[in-house]
Amino acid sequence: MIYEPFSWMSDREKLGVVAFLLCLCFWKVTLASGQFELEILSMQNVNGELQNGNCCDGTRNPGDRKCTRDECDTYFKVCLKEYQSRVTAGGPCSFGSKSTPVIGGNTFNLKYNRNNEKNRIVIPFSFAWPRSYTLLVEAWDYNDNSTNPDRIIEKASHSGMINPSRQWQTLKHNAGVAHFEYQIRVTCAEHYYGFGCNKFCRPRDDFFTHHTCDQNGNKTCLEGWMGPECNKAICRQGCSPKHGSCTIPGECRCQYGWQGQYCDKCIPHPGCVHGTCIEPWQCLCETNWGGQLCDKDLNYCGTHPPCLNGGTCSNTGPDKYQCSCPEGYSGQNCEIAEHACLSDPCHNGGTCLETSTGFECVCAPGWAGPTCTDNIDDCSPNPCGHGGTCQDLVDGFKCICPPQWTGKTCQLDANECEGKPCVNANSCRNLIGSYYCDCITGWGGANFITDINDCRGQCQNGGSCRDLVNGYRCMCSPGYAGDHCEKDINECASNPCMNGGHCQDEINGFQCLCPAGFSGNLCQLDIDYCEPNPCQNGAQCFNLAMDYFCNCPEDYEGKNCSHLKDHCRTTPCEVIDSCTVAVASNSTPEGVRYISSNVCGPHGKCKSQAGGKFTCECNKGFTGTYCHENINDCESNPCKNGGTCIDGINSYKCICSDGWEGMYCETNINDCSKNPCHNGGTCRDLVNDFFCECKNGWKGKTCHSRDSQCDEATCNNGGTCYDEGDTFKCMCPAGWEGATCNIARNSSCLPNPCHNGGTCVVSGDSFTCVCKEGWEGPTCTQNTNDCSPHP
Repeated sequence: MIYEPFSWMSDREKLGVVAFLLCLCFWKVTLASGQFELEILSMQNVNGELQNGNCCDGTRNPGDRKCTRDECDTYFKVCLKEYQSRVTAGGPCSFGSKSTPVIGGNTFNLKYNRNNEKNRIVIPFSFAWPRSYTLLVEAWDYNDNSTNPDRIIEKASHSGMINPSRQWQTLKHNAGVAHFEYQIRVTCAEHYYGFGCNKFCRPRDDFFTHHTCDQNGNKTCLEGWMGPECNKAICRQGCSPKHGSCTIPGECRCQYGWQGQYCDKCIPHPGCVHGTCIEPWQCLCETNWGGQLCDKDLNYCGTHPPCLNGGTCSNTGPDKYQCSCPEGYSGQNCEIAEHACLSDPCHNGGTCLETSTGFECVCAPGWAGPTCTDNIDDCSPNPCGHGGTCQDLVDGFKCICPPQWTGKTCQLDANECEGKPCVNANSCRNLIGSYYCDCITGWGGANFITDINDCRGQCQNGGSCRDLVNGYRCMCSPGYAGDHCEKDINECASNPCMNGGHCQDEINGFQCLCPAGFSGNLCQLDIDYCEPNPCQNGAQCFNLAMDYFCNCPEDYEGKNCSHLKDHCRTTPCEVIDSCTVAVASNSTPEGVRYISSNVCGPHGKCKSQAGGKFTCECNKGFTGTYCHENINDCESNPCKNGGTCIDGINSYKCICSDGWEGMYCETNINDCSKNPCHNGGTCRDLVNDFFCECKNGWKGKTCHSRDSQCDEATCNNGGTCYDEGDTFKCMCPAGWEGATCNIARNSSCLPNPCHNGGTCVVSGDSFTCVCKEGWEGPTCTQNTNDCSPHP
């Protein structure tokens, strides 16, 4: 016994189960609609310090205050959450969080090491991407107790907007003890589209639908299918929309009572002999036929002329007749001759002779037959040679010869060169039955009126071919040269990269790979590590090859001059008051010098208070007990549209992302301001890009390429297609005409007998009209929506 699964279900129930299982499998596979990606590009922690001022490993050297022993074991943590105008480190990472393994020490650069997945973090999401987000990136030093918050090196926060794209967006963090650079992007998962990655479109070709997806996630029906869901088959061209249908493309299934290739012929009543139909099962009799099956001859005299010897036949009923005999004849069919010649039966000058059986006619020349009524066909057999047409006359014939021949029977060769048929030729030579043109180079065709198309796909690398008389020219795409666009132009030949940069040749361009310390498209910019100034407390910054040096004031120390120097740590001090100390000195007669303790630093003014206390009056832009804290003017996130905020002293500066400008990055740069669209194209501004709506006949990013209106299938029956920009024109060969050379001259479709937009199809010596929707009838004159008479 063979067990069949679901044998107890109906077909409809089985189909429902299959659809449910398909949906279940699809749900399991499609867990994410997109992903947020982050790559760490570089890290600069020259002194190997933590955020709290301690060293990652070891202690500080008392002399230069630099950290000793090993480097930091640097790794990164990432937290992605909803957009916050004022970023808070607390709260859940609602969009996701991840961390990297240890990817380097104090300083490293991974910009040109893209195959290393250690520095990449991928956070998938299964919701509609909101475009706006907040990102927290933290650099940590790894040890056995890596969760200790004292091991954090540096932290950065960024709030902005980003659309799904394959392009990366680069961000920099240039504050605190360490600087690092990273890039981010959002990409949609396979089959997901749109700014929110929430538009789903998966190509399918199955029982339910037949479509692919375009770049915007819209369904595009496969060839042979149509409809919003691409599940309606396109029937055979010409298939009657009223009496035919299809379930697969290209077929035409007829309804009951209809037949033919296009289901446009009705099936007549069974047994119908001499009849036709308009609707199925009818038997509409042809002329001279009657009866239910059109099998009764109503014109017996015309169908079977029974009366002999010039008798006159009269129809008396279906299959019945009566003969009226001329004088001298009798009988049912006038077959009995009495005096046959009395009725003058011989025509066309024939002489009548009576015989025992009736009469006999002696016919005049050119006539034959029992009564001399048959004109002798002098054209049988055809006496005209070389395809000439014979025209029968009463006493002879006449030959109508083709153009190449002449004479009574078309046997003489005509001189075709007399009509000067050759154009663009050196000479014409008469041949037997034809002629020969000695053409000028570059011309061809029947009479050499056609310029030979020398374009045969010689142009390479997307170059377009322009036909010339007896030649061609290749119009090369940008970045290519040569007679056939076969040479890739080496943009690195002129050594454009400066300061030791390596030039990498690309198609229609180049890229400079810059050494450390230089940047810019030509490596022309010396990276200024002092911009923005990392030195604090008024220290002067000196730019080095791959680092910077801060010249600290007398009372400050550290890499960035951020630590207040304790004078009394190495020199005995006597406190005079809370703002002044006396320091032992050999440079004064008294052996002591009085200095300000500078407890408030360079950004504050110390005021002594009773009881040895003091207060600090801070300058604008600074706060804290000792005026040592620079107020973060970027805390309110003033930079919009993904701009990076650089904090200053009582000020800030916005570094705008591509496509934006202004003090707050609030203005979208109009990429259409210089109108990059050619040939009448209309420019549409996008964020950091533009789109050209091209006019008919043009295509490409900037509407610079012609879109030819001609292809091999444009003109039928050997017609030649000429591109005329927005349209085309077909030059038809002899015997054909119409917009695409699809109508034969002298055909039954000229002039077009079909009305209301109907298409005429030649059928032997007749025609058939294929009507547009809403019309029917032999010539498409009957409106199918006609409501009269009122039903």
